[in-house]
Amino acid sequence: MKLRGRTLIRLGLVAVAAVLGALVAPTWAQESVTIPGTSVTLTPPPGFSVASRGLDNGAGSTITISERSAEGYPELAATFSSAKNLSAAYADQGVTVRAVRQISGPVGQVLFATGTQNFRGRDTIRYFALLKGDKAVLLTFNLADRGFSEADAEALVRSVALTPAPTLEEQLAELPFTFDVVEPFRVANIRARNTATLTTGSDDTPESSRPIIVIGRGQSQAIMGDEARVAVELLKNTGGFREAAVTTQMPVTFAGGAGYAVTAVIEDRTVVQYLRIVPSGAYLRLVARGPTAAIQAAEPAIVELANSVEPR
Repeated sequence: MKLRGRTLIRLGLVAVAAVLGALVAPTWAQESVTIPGTSVTLTPPPGFSVASRGLDNGAGSTITISERSAEGYPELAATFSSAKNLSAAYADQGVTVRAVRQISGPVGQVLFATGTQNFRGRDTIRYFALLKGDKAVLLTFNLADRGFSEADAEALVRSVALTPAPTLEEQLAELPFTFDVVEPFRVANIRARNTATLTTGSDDTPESSRPIIVIGRGQSQAIMGDEARVAVELLKNTGGFREAAVTTQMPVTFAGGAGYAVTAVIEDRTVVQYLRIVPSGAYLRLVARGPTAAIQAAEPAIVELANSVEPR
């Protein structure tokens, strides 16, 4: 098959472009790392290592990672709707955003912004990337090194993988205690792997009008046998109940051992607390609070739920 001269020239240009593209595109040999406390795994650029909030190169350049719930994504995305909006959001930091666009990555479409920051008369490069997974993830590049290019930032964003959020069952399995869910209560959320919150009704119902139960493990210098004093102190430090009048208090069996129960009332609100101090300077605690009428109506379920709590 014969090729005409122009065809050969075009093929030659394509080959040169491919070689140049390979030379320009960042090629990092580093392995992927997981950023502690986040759902993010990524490939660090050369010279960067894992830091408390993301990556740091030790020379003034950082890449920080922050996460919000998926419900917070629309609000963040709204700030990425234009360079003007994003500049306004970071105005107090002296950031000026030049452009906002979309790039594609393994996690889908990513909102990517470029800009600069003037701080104490010195300009630094700023990039922002907003990703959507089971959480809203924001990557913020603060770069003192002008050798770090926009292509480098895009390469890092495209290396990001997001770990799916753990299921409710997985979160419950990580708690340092077990309990039975008793109707009408349901698990609303798990926090910090040591606290479970249960509620009733729908999420549209104001929290102030329904009973809430919180079960958690906390650290304490208290010793076993000092439950009566510690229980009252903890209850008085529960938000909104400092001035509450204690109506009943008594020893009970709770969390597999000797515990203490306290009930207090302030105006039309009631709080019921079960406490057990456990070995190794910790305690298990159940607090049910809400409108007095709602707590009274839910009392059988609260007692049954409290009786089901066991340390792992």
